[in-house]
Amino acid sequence: MLATGAVLVVLTTYPYLATGIAYRDRDNGLSYIVFLMGVAVWNGLFAAQVMDPRPIVKGFFFSIATLGAVLAGVGWLLFASTASSTPSIPYQETVYRVVALLAGLEIALAITNPAHALYWEIASSSSDSLAFTVIEPNVGYWIHTAFLVALFGAGTILFGLAWRRETDIQYTRSYAIAGGATTVAIIGSNIFFAGTASVAPLVAGSLTTIGWVQAQQKRYLQLPRPYRWIGNFLQ
Repeated sequence: MLATGAVLVVLTTYPYLATGIAYRDRDNGLSYIVFLMGVAVWNGLFAAQVMDPRPIVKGFFFSIATLGAVLAGVGWLLFASTASSTPSIPYQETVYRVVALLAGLEIALAITNPAHALYWEIASSSSDSLAFTVIEPNVGYWIHTAFLVALFGAGTILFGLAWRRETDIQYTRSYAIAGGATTVAIIGSNIFFAGTASVAPLVAGSLTTIGWVQAQQKRYLQLPRPYRWIGNFLQ
């Protein structure tokens, strides 16, 4: 069920990506594209684990999914910090440089994990019959978790502050709630289900949906009839 949901998230990214490209020169369109790409990779490689029964192959897909998770976290922070409704981050350029440096370092270490095992090791109890492989987390895994929580938590706080100030309330409220849910999902999945069976990438997909609905509202003033109920629900 988790893999099916992840595949559905990836399959529905096309209209979101088209919207992001259309709005690339407005507000935070490019940030939304980065976030969307991260969510797509995160979900796509998460679901890819069910394609091969061998734990080592599942572990490889999990490594690439980790790259997507980091990209999604960076994109979410950029999206939140460049939104017209949210307050500005102090020392913004410095924060961006530090985040980019840490993200690049973590991605490099996660992709090369088989060589140093700083992030995780494939558990000896892993079975070919399991949909998702089981890992034994090391220190890098917890650093990765803390980094993701910091990125999604910071973006959520920015939208929470905008919600408190009643700025563009219908969407800042939705972003804050969905961002908080994503942060909680990351914490819960990574701590209580350390490994690859996670609901976090699926929950992150809801944030891209809100961005698409907001863009459509700006474009058409009123959403197309099939999607109008979604906009009413988010508001």
